[in-house]
Amino acid sequence: MVTLRNVYYSIAGRKILSGVSWTIPPGKRLALVGANGSGKTTLLKLIAQELTPQEGEIIVPRNFRLGYLPQEILNFPHSSVLEHVLQGRPEILKLEQEIQELHNQLTTPGEKTNQLLSQLGSLEEKFQALAGYQVESKAKIYLSGLGFSPHDFHRPLSTFSGGWTMRAYLARLLLQAPDLLLLDEPTNHLDLVALEWLEQYLLEFKGAVVIVSHDRYFIDRLADEIYELENGLLTKYPGRYSLYLEEKRKKIEIQRKKYEEQLAERERILRFVQKYRSDKKRARQVQSRLKLLEKMQPLTPPPSLPRLNFHLSITSLSYKDVLIMEKVWFRFDPGDWLFRDLELHLTRGAKTALVGPNGSGKTTLTRLITGELKPQKGRIRLGPRTQIGYYSQQPTSTLNPESSVYEEVIASTPLDRLLYVREVLGIFQFKGEEINKKIGVLSGGEKARVSLAKILLSSANFLIMDEPTTHLDLIAREALEEALRSYEGTLLIISHDRYFLDRIVHQVIEINNKQLIPYPGNYTYYSTKKKSIHQQFVLAEQKQKESSTLKSSSFSSEPSSSSTFTTAKTPSPPGRKTKEQRRREAEARQAISQKRRSLQLKIKEIEERIMSLENRKKALEEILANPQT
Repeated sequence: MVTLRNVYYSIAGRKILSGVSWTIPPGKRLALVGANGSGKTTLLKLIAQELTPQEGEIIVPRNFRLGYLPQEILNFPHSSVLEHVLQGRPEILKLEQEIQELHNQLTTPGEKTNQLLSQLGSLEEKFQALAGYQVESKAKIYLSGLGFSPHDFHRPLSTFSGGWTMRAYLARLLLQAPDLLLLDEPTNHLDLVALEWLEQYLLEFKGAVVIVSHDRYFIDRLADEIYELENGLLTKYPGRYSLYLEEKRKKIEIQRKKYEEQLAERERILRFVQKYRSDKKRARQVQSRLKLLEKMQPLTPPPSLPRLNFHLSITSLSYKDVLIMEKVWFRFDPGDWLFRDLELHLTRGAKTALVGPNGSGKTTLTRLITGELKPQKGRIRLGPRTQIGYYSQQPTSTLNPESSVYEEVIASTPLDRLLYVREVLGIFQFKGEEINKKIGVLSGGEKARVSLAKILLSSANFLIMDEPTTHLDLIAREALEEALRSYEGTLLIISHDRYFLDRIVHQVIEINNKQLIPYPGNYTYYSTKKKSIHQQFVLAEQKQKESSTLKSSSFSSEPSSSSTFTTAKTPSPPGRKTKEQRRREAEARQAISQKRRSLQLKIKEIEERIMSLENRKKALEEILANPQT
């Protein structure tokens, strides 16, 4: 286990950790939460030994293996994706190289042949003990789970975006199978499919895990315990995020009650002293009260959980039909069609999530709706009085770098919303003098929060939001949720935050095979339904195989004289298939296709391994058959 004892750490005179003591037991999955800037990343870097405590100690057992995934990757290696992942097991690569060198030496018989054969046997035993023969197939499984296609395995990692590079680094960490995984925002660059795969992997992982994440669904599924870093100290809470919130509110309420009781007591003492200060008969009592007041340690005011106290207003209601897309075709020239014959109808008040794997076209669809892109075929119509507020994944391009945060926001805020500007900026971590910072000096995340504040104060009646929670801490996410839950306009939202989606949306639309497939309900219903459909197709596939086996068995054997034959009725030809049936069949074909590709990949790997072993066997047999050996 890893142990922290009374650890202190400061940055530029500001205390980040103030005597933190923490034990990370083997096999436990722990979530580390706290406001942005509270020191979570610093704490992970200290445990990972990238930083050194200024006071206290961090005890890591000898030969203990640590794996650390930072929030940002600064170097982009030129090796291929697969090579980069395999480099996470240098001991296996080294053994493989030594084995190959021995094979090369054995091609020329000599006096040292027996010695070389002995060395080769020893090395291959070590290689097998380290599961060296399975390491490449494992690496490919991890890469596939995190969203890479087989075609990507041999591409240079430097040609990928930062998000995909992060996925490759994560696959490399998983291949290392460390005793303790330190993951700093591992879900930031994952789509929902990769996210669910990672969850399942970590649920089965035997080592300990410390996760820093703003993904509450992820925390709920994985965390055995939650530790909150606040004011430089750690506080332990139960595992589920909802329980953590409940316990935190109780704790704050107790602190508030004690604080208010102390204030009342101090006020009572001061009134007594002021009233009887000149009364000589009560001089002793007055002195006693003053001493009591001096000994009383002033309590710190309890933190308040920020909430937005205003509702997102809309200037006017749109008509019932907010958005109609009819037979829309779109592609980036030159290229394959991204959408074919697309249909979408959103009505006033609908709150819809748009989901699909990365690259399926979610952001492109929002750009088509806003008019930033034009379809090659079909028609997109906005209903009368529809006013769009659009938050994109690159929301900072429209900001004026010379304006202050406050000036930038009020410039686009309607008059009846001006009273709420400071409150909204406070929720997004712009407080006091920070609202006077120039846009040009802000980080990318800070600029994104300014853009989000502008959208929320805009009074638009159709909000389109592409990953609005990416740069928000947990408190800001909850405040945004509350605002969107009470929003009376229409909402179309892209997000990988499943907890966020569950609390807001009433419909999920999935982009699948260039089409849109609607699911009523929240994200949990959609996910459950998808799994149920997949299980039905797997069962149907198994039954079909069993039926085929029985038929081939009956045709290959002669019937006995006692056999009885019955003639089955020929089924009537099926009628026209419904849209739901066509959709299910399409999903079934896709699932079978994916499964077939996975099996083909495994078969290919096994065949390559067999061929490699046969070549080694042949080489050894030739050496042993040589009389000079």
